[in-house]
Amino acid sequence: MGADMTPLSTLRIQFNAGYTFVQAERDVPAFAALGVTHLYASPIWTSTPGSTHGYDVVDPGTISEGLGGESGLRRLHDRLAAHGIGLVVDIVPNHMGNGSRNRWWRDVLRRGAHSVYARYFDIDWEGNADVPAGKVLLPVLPEPLADGLARRKLSVIHGGRGEASLAYDGTRWPLAPETSAQADAARTPQDWQAVLSNQHFHLTYWPLARDALNWRRFFDITSLVAVRVEQPEVFEAVHALLLRLFADAVIDGVRIDHVDGLSDPGAYCRKLRAALREQGHGREPWIVVEKILMDGERLDARWETDGTTGYDFMNDVGALLHDEHGATALDGFWQACTHDRRDFDAHVREARRQLLDERFGSETARAVKALSALIDAEPDTRARDYGVTCLRRCMCALAASFPVYRAYPDASEEAHPVLAAATAGAKRLLHPIDHAALSQLVEWLTPSEGQTSLRREVQIRFAQVTAPLAAKAVEDTAGYRWGRLLSRNDVGCEAATLARPLDAFHQANAYRARHWPRAMLTTATHDHKRGEDIRARLAVLSEIPSQWAEAVQGWRAENDRFRHASSDSPCAAHELMLYQTLLGAWPCAWHTASPSAASVRSFAERIAQWQRKANREAGVRTSWLAPDAAYEAACDAFLNEIMGASAFVRSMQAFSNAIGPAGALNGLTQMFLRLTCPGVPDTYQASLGWDQTLVDPDNRRPVRFDAAMWNPPASNGVVGPQAWRSLMNRWRDGEVKLTLLCRLLHLRKQFAAAFAQGDYVPLSSGGPCQAQVVAFARVPHAGSGSSVVCVATRHAARHLGAASEAMTRPDGVNPCLRAQDWQDTVVHVGTVSQGARWRNLLTGTPVRAAAHGNLPVAEMLDVLPVALLAPQ
Repeated sequence: MGADMTPLSTLRIQFNAGYTFVQAERDVPAFAALGVTHLYASPIWTSTPGSTHGYDVVDPGTISEGLGGESGLRRLHDRLAAHGIGLVVDIVPNHMGNGSRNRWWRDVLRRGAHSVYARYFDIDWEGNADVPAGKVLLPVLPEPLADGLARRKLSVIHGGRGEASLAYDGTRWPLAPETSAQADAARTPQDWQAVLSNQHFHLTYWPLARDALNWRRFFDITSLVAVRVEQPEVFEAVHALLLRLFADAVIDGVRIDHVDGLSDPGAYCRKLRAALREQGHGREPWIVVEKILMDGERLDARWETDGTTGYDFMNDVGALLHDEHGATALDGFWQACTHDRRDFDAHVREARRQLLDERFGSETARAVKALSALIDAEPDTRARDYGVTCLRRCMCALAASFPVYRAYPDASEEAHPVLAAATAGAKRLLHPIDHAALSQLVEWLTPSEGQTSLRREVQIRFAQVTAPLAAKAVEDTAGYRWGRLLSRNDVGCEAATLARPLDAFHQANAYRARHWPRAMLTTATHDHKRGEDIRARLAVLSEIPSQWAEAVQGWRAENDRFRHASSDSPCAAHELMLYQTLLGAWPCAWHTASPSAASVRSFAERIAQWQRKANREAGVRTSWLAPDAAYEAACDAFLNEIMGASAFVRSMQAFSNAIGPAGALNGLTQMFLRLTCPGVPDTYQASLGWDQTLVDPDNRRPVRFDAAMWNPPASNGVVGPQAWRSLMNRWRDGEVKLTLLCRLLHLRKQFAAAFAQGDYVPLSSGGPCQAQVVAFARVPHAGSGSSVVCVATRHAARHLGAASEAMTRPDGVNPCLRAQDWQDTVVHVGTVSQGARWRNLLTGTPVRAAAHGNLPVAEMLDVLPVALLAPQ
């Protein structure tokens, strides 16, 4: 193996028109001062004009000129390299934006199956009942075609190179070259119908995409077309620039977006590593995949990746910060208010079935078509007697019950328990007469050595139903319908599991250290539903469910006058989730002084944007497919009224003040664990201070990183106890979080052997507050450096006053337990070192171990809720 390019840490940057390579060049000194070893860039390839995220790539062979082009990227690399910082890029091999700037897609629309790019996209040229053979369905019209023709919406526009396009209200599609004259002569609706019949696309009203689309897309987004990257020529075209950048040492690694959308993720990842390795002149690329692990799922080591992008860690640390004892009370309160006794899993099952009917008919039809071909090819089976309709019913029931995103078309024992669990769920949805057909379907979906290409095709098509279905049903539907505690309703999180014990957290980290030490760790991303510090604050509610219930009951009674009673707007579920969102996002800076009217308006606008998206994602009272303008207006009015009611604002402020210190402590612990647990910690751009961002686009707003914003400590500088106390006294400004982040990033470099390759050793604790302690050691290989002991605090609500009946605390309370809280609580470090002398690497203060290697927690955590120690 060549030189390992694995980062020690990354900083995720969202590049767009508001933050380009030029701004990043300016901020390189700030990145260096922060201490990260790599910049981790959002997609930098040429994307749809105006894109704010870059995941709608239209030309993977060029760097976005709007960001600075390839020359700008290389200048950024040179400046980063001069400061010892590498570059990791985000790639999107699964799909492309299919707008007018995508020349591959436009050529397919112009020339159809004869286009040299026809094989680049996953198109069924045989057509279906709604799409003639040889045509690409374009379900993009805002009205039925007949209505548009009657209003004379169509016209022809001739380009400078002699190519003609069909125009409809400003949107253009390329005409087949031989039909230009016919289109110029068209006048009547009948003329235009004749013109359209001679095109290589079938232009229709947008809802037809739900059922008749004859090409694969990303999720249910018709503006993103799937790419057949499994084809050698497509792989080469998509990755040529990426490989050149790696060969030139401009980049050190990649993050693979939505790997589960690919036909065979494992084969793709292996091929990509081999291609990068071949171009790398002895450099070994760092490769992580965006993969959501569900229901105890493990990433397949045969893929030859370095791990996931870290949603599994985000779930682990989030569950650690919640108190399992609050689950019953929170469940009961949610049910009492909403009269909904279904648990989260029931909502997921219902959402899956609804989405299969309403959103994913096209994807299901493609899978059923592959199944029909398999039935014809294997006439000796009983499948012909079951019938295609019955097997379709079984397929939908199986997809609705699938416990993970998808299965994979390579023989693996791991597929059997997944399919067994899905089968059990499907049987509960099906009539017993269908069970035999279900068994036949499961047999075909079970990968085996030497299986036929048709069986493999069925497995892939089924996986391309279950993966987007899981994402939409779990994260984007059930997560907005069931709101026991929104801090657990996020991407990759097990919402049904409020909390996990400390032992489970240790076990997950020990497994990661053994098998995936180079995996990414994250607690905030461009896709999260709510920022890391919103989740950290809301986690406090699991410790004080009765106080939360009392507060919400008061708010509901006070605000009932603002509800639209006749239409039940907002409904109880949406109202409860609104209060959680307000509390989590309530700005820390509003602690003492009354916020200005302008800041309240700005905050309310952000919440309104979240509320509309949340309500539409839920798909109960309104939806993206059929927005209910009256309901949405009533919800907006309710929000505006309560934010204009001084009594409610004061009450929400008081509750925010009460749980603020405990929430901040959770936030510092969460960040500390991300920086010290096994893996490569990523810091999202919005998380340098308190991250109270909401779902996109709120979490993708440009951030300034230049050094004028903050004054981080020098790379080898120790922040003394008095300086930490000063920062903790004004913790609400977020500088304590930034300073701690900076110090930990530099310490990761200093103790790289422990953090990058070291073992993970759980440490036990004892004493009256042992339940509040999270402790472990990072132990490097013998002779390669010093061990470090990591100690953090959790479940601190009752110690910081949030659990008191009055919900009041002195203004000076800090997010840290006091010595009288810890009393004689200790951490047992004898398994790591028998030495008595230790030093707190964060504060520089010495700590002496008592008998039997017991470190006193009150001394370690005297000014901060976390500590990093090394033996002296």
